[in-house]
Amino acid sequence: MGDWSKQAWGTDEAADWFQRFWKGGGIALLLQELDHFNPQEERYENVRAAAYLLQALGIVYVWPTQYAQQLKPALEKAISVLDQMIHPPNADWGFLDMWGSDIEVVRSVQEQIAALRSRLLALA
Repeated sequence: MGDWSKQAWGTDEAADWFQRFWKGGGIALLLQELDHFNPQEERYENVRAAAYLLQALGIVYVWPTQYAQQLKPALEKAISVLDQMIHPPNADWGFLDMWGSDIEVVRSVQEQIAALRSRLLALA
């Protein structure tokens, strides 16, 4: 894994994922990344990238209306996956192993979770 930052955009995998998003994957790719996340596939940086765009775009006035029904479940799923990445429920979750339990990356994920929770609360 090439990484230059602990942020959601700061790895080679994230950069590749963003490229797929902007080259036509769009919101459908974002939702698919969250819906089909499997910790054994170790696509942690991809799901962090998807969650980052969800943080930015997951606002009722910004989010595409054709995906309106998927916004709340997507926010809930992203929060759940990110939380399990830093509080693994079992040995299948290797995110912390990959980063060596780096406190900076844990803080970055916590910041993502807080931003997503804020988006979720704004929907209520």
